[in-house]
Amino acid sequence: MNAIEHGAQFNSTQHVEISYIRAKHMVLCRVKDPGEGFALDEVRHAAIMNPPTDPVRHTAIREKQGLRPGDFGILLTRNIIDELIYGEMGNEVVLIKYLKSDQLETN
Repeated sequence: MNAIEHGAQFNSTQHVEISYIRAKHMVLCRVKDPGEGFALDEVRHAAIMNPPTDPVRHTAIREKQGLRPGDFGILLTRNIIDELIYGEMGNEVVLIKYLKSDQLETN
């Protein structure tokens, strides 16, 4: 959703590219949007930037900027995905999840 909202600006003439690879021991997903990109240290309004002592600080920043509630996406993804690799421009990301032995296909 971030790629559609922030990168493509919900513009139906813009396209978000999504690629998916399922290998024996991992799942890889690549998402690229048409936007200008971003740098993680610039997204002060995102939950990922909250200090441990103030886990909802970003909500006040978002409210001041007139943004809707939310922006937990990067934080949640970092806690679920094993590797999160951003492209240099910040409009492309590769997500890698390594599979445990009980998640492997037995075919």
